[in-house]
Amino acid sequence: MARLLAEAVKAENADLVLTGLQSDDLGAGQTGVVMAELLGVPHATLVLQVELLGDGSGTPTIRVKRELEDGWMQQVEMPLPALLTIQSGGNRLRYATLMGIKRARQKEMREVPAAAAAKRVDEVVKVSPPARVKRTEMLTGSADEIAATLVERLRFEVKVL
Repeated sequence: MARLLAEAVKAENADLVLTGLQSDDLGAGQTGVVMAELLGVPHATLVLQVELLGDGSGTPTIRVKRELEDGWMQQVEMPLPALLTIQSGGNRLRYATLMGIKRARQKEMREVPAAAAAKRVDEVVKVSPPARVKRTEMLTGSADEIAATLVERLRFEVKVL
């Protein structure tokens, strides 16, 4: 799918390409990222907000606000042209007016041949839920001994400290 979309977008010579985060079929979240690679443009994922920077002189840039894990946010500046995968919930819905609908009907629609669809490059071999592994261990001893054992395991086994 990314190859088809990249071929269609390449002809447009767009400054900014916006895609959704995930597809409805496999939901792998790779379409936008692969498109950016095929187009040779920088990209950002999980975007919630976009701001155009600069005064019009020089290379246009944008600042994007990205969502990271655990509610963390990141601000990234990048040059245009670029591709962004947009996170749902980052915008306010706008409803089309009657005049907008009438104007849209008069817009030209071009069809792009799907030459890139001839070769499939992926295959789903198997889909299964992750194996359940339950491992509970009770630590015994004084509070100081338990704390020392816990810190040691977090540092060397889990590697979070």
